Amino acid sequence: MYARSVKGRELTFSVSGMLWNRSLVMLDQETRSLWSHILGEAMDGDLKGERLESIASTMMDWKSWKEAHPKTTVMALGRTSKEYRLEFQKKPNTFVLGLVHDGDTIAYPFDLLAKRQVVNDVAGRVAVVVTFDSASTAGQIFSRAVDGKALTFKAGEQGRMTDAQTGSVWHAVRGACESGELKGKQLEPIPANISYRKTWATFHPDGRTFGED
Repeated sequence: MYARSVKGRELTFSVSGMLWNRSLVMLDQETRSLWSHILGEAMDGDLKGERLESIASTMMDWKSWKEAHPKTTVMALGRTSKEYRLEFQKKPNTFVLGLVHDGDTIAYPFDLLAKRQVVNDVAGRVAVVVTFDSASTAGQIFSRAVDGKALTFKAGEQGRMTDAQTGSVWHAVRGACESGELKGKQLEPIPANISYRKTWATFHPDGRTFGED
């Protein structure tokens, strides 16, 4: 997900009908520049070289989202969501949660995340925690810093995790502390993209894959 303002100008995007490295190319109506949806970067046109600001988001099943956000609105993408869910269930190893942050590029394979649920890592100079909930297929990345100190997390039960420093219990998808010494604290989400593993490697050939270091 991206913010669609560039240099104070709000852009309107559509599908260009073109592909680059077998991936979707977007077109902005205002300048007719062409954008990579994987990189969020204008590859051709007046805005070539400009990048869209990434916004943290979560990709998960409707039931889990509705329970967490009962007053939510929705844009129905039935065909897309159905195909993704079926393919993920059959071949989770074909997907990664991709991170570009603080000069580092990392791919977290879904099959590894499904087994571990919670991964502590460092992106550049930033301590991060990667969480995954198999029930909703939601993957999320947060900064591990709370009040200036980096916490270390481990997986708990029913989509929860605990930090080693205080034993507080956190919601693994929302990043909110629900009980313990740090109750009420909120981890800062870091934008990440769910991508096909091969596609991510094509666009980020110099990145690393967690678990294959």
